[in-house]
Amino acid sequence: MINAASGERLSEIFLSDRWQQHLVVLSNAVGFSLSVYSSSGALLAATDSQHTCAALLSSSLHGQCVACSSRLAEKTLTRRRPVLSKCHARIICFAIPLSGPADQAVVMGRGAFASYRDFRAFLSLAEAASVDRPFRLEGTLRFITVREARRACSIVSSSVEQLLKNEQENSSLRQRMQVLQEVMGRWDAASSRDAVTVYDQLMTSLLNLLEAKQVLLFFHDRLQAAYTPLYGRARGNGMPVYFPLAEDDAVVRLLQEQKPYVVSSEPVIGVRRDLLRSGEACWFFPLRIRGELEGIVGLTNGTLTESDVRIVTALCSKAAMTVENLRLHEDLHRKFERFSATVETAKALAPIRGYDALLQSILSKSADLLRAERGSLMLLERETDTLLLEAQKGVIEGISERMRIPKGEGIAGKVAQMGEPLLVQNLENDPRVRQKNRGHYKTRSFLSVPLKIGDRTIGVLNLSDKVSGEVFTEDDLQLIQSFAHHAVVVLERNVLYTQTERLKKLSITDPLTGLLNRRYFEERLEEEITRSLRHGRQMSLLMLDLDGFKNFNDTFGHPAGDKLLKLVSETIMLSVRTIDIVARCGGDEFIVLLPETEAATARSIAERIRSEVQKITATPAVSTTGAAAVTVSIGIASYPQNGHTPDKVMEQVDRALYQAKRFGKNRIEAPS
Repeated sequence: MINAASGERLSEIFLSDRWQQHLVVLSNAVGFSLSVYSSSGALLAATDSQHTCAALLSSSLHGQCVACSSRLAEKTLTRRRPVLSKCHARIICFAIPLSGPADQAVVMGRGAFASYRDFRAFLSLAEAASVDRPFRLEGTLRFITVREARRACSIVSSSVEQLLKNEQENSSLRQRMQVLQEVMGRWDAASSRDAVTVYDQLMTSLLNLLEAKQVLLFFHDRLQAAYTPLYGRARGNGMPVYFPLAEDDAVVRLLQEQKPYVVSSEPVIGVRRDLLRSGEACWFFPLRIRGELEGIVGLTNGTLTESDVRIVTALCSKAAMTVENLRLHEDLHRKFERFSATVETAKALAPIRGYDALLQSILSKSADLLRAERGSLMLLERETDTLLLEAQKGVIEGISERMRIPKGEGIAGKVAQMGEPLLVQNLENDPRVRQKNRGHYKTRSFLSVPLKIGDRTIGVLNLSDKVSGEVFTEDDLQLIQSFAHHAVVVLERNVLYTQTERLKKLSITDPLTGLLNRRYFEERLEEEITRSLRHGRQMSLLMLDLDGFKNFNDTFGHPAGDKLLKLVSETIMLSVRTIDIVARCGGDEFIVLLPETEAATARSIAERIRSEVQKITATPAVSTTGAAAVTVSIGIASYPQNGHTPDKVMEQVDRALYQAKRFGKNRIEAPS
């Protein structure tokens, strides 16, 4: 008996149009008209109401027909297994019991006559019943054997079981999507099965459907240069016979050439005749995942019909698609989790103001992200072009606090010189490194990533020794590069905020507000446009001007004006993101650089600034003589839409600011 674990009632499932279409497809495939009855005998779905024995329905003999009454349904449900029989009209029929969580049903198949004698007996019954409608024979009279009927019954049984399981998966998928939508919107839920379960189900289905003696699943083993059978199943209690397929085997070569299947009886497979002790053929079907021949399904079966081949091909495609979807979901979940971890970790850096504490925190959180036991963070001393050790995690032989590495020397020095990351999975055989481990590290894999501001390398982050003992991967590299980008921005802002001696000498900040000055801002703008051009990304600028600032100064005095400028500066900084750069261009004019930001997002940030500045109106601390309305006009320009050079983008954002002033102030405008 087929058990349907779906939460819906069987009567509701089979009444749907979707299941009516499923039954039509199955009916066409097996050559039997199909109908579904509830346990009470009510008809739920049918593919053909004009079946051969329809002429007897109105006669007194109809009550004697087993297949046309509820007796066969009751008999099938009682036995709890499929039943094969002939109806009173001598037509071969089968019935398959279905059991759901709340009800039961029966799938009935009505085929054809088993012999010409049965057909003659049917004509005699029709004549004896004196039916109103005479029986009409259209086309060629088809007969069906008991074996064909059993196979049709088996195919329908397995197909309905699989479809009901799909119904359950779809229901589970819908429930899971509702939960995930609360976190990240619409999201394709993964199947709850794993790959091993999928392949096990594939082998079981093939054995049940095709009467194969054995099924083998081969998977690519690059080390052995062969497709090795990892799973096998034989009919009954038999043991499968395993054999490998070399990469240059004719079977593999033909399947790699996109052949849909290969049969061992073909001349090119003559080398495998020693495996065919029983004289039966071996059939091989591909398991293609993401376009690659990842596996091969091998069947030992005397003959597969065209219909059988279609079934095997469909099942292999379904298994491969399911496994591919599982992997896609696993990759997506893993990337989502790691992305979330990166964002949260980057956020945790923002409040840290101590320079040394921030450096140690960047290293520690980098190591936590990749689960690395050891690491170091080195910054480049610009005067000497030398890397200095600023933070260390774990004890590394040969590494000390006073270590100085000239740019271009050693692994870290080369990374600083080239400005490109280095991922090494085995330092002893990597041609870029080629050095002995010498016990410095527990594993032979490490990562070295440059810390860059624009095109300028300011340091190197090194990580080694995963806790799990595994090697670092490309995913690890992408993750740590993303985090390093955020960390450098936070580091740079931290340096600016704490006014370290190193950055004071560069004179890059405005003495009144503490924001960047125009000279440094123009350098950063040029770097950001160069980076956006190289990576094909967008960026935006906001130019802000206080409305009526001159009147404010005249009314309340310059000390109050300075207080207002500081307050507006703080408001802008609190309204932008960690990666954004804010500068004072002079007087009451400010400019904000928004990396990797399109025009729509820039407008949203601009509106947040405009709204927050307007709230300063009610702040009595702005002046000592009373409160005054404070508003700001903002212009927006984006790269590359409004220009491909720093001068052009600045010209366009200045024009947009002028429009905002001219159209009434306290508003946001973009170039027209």
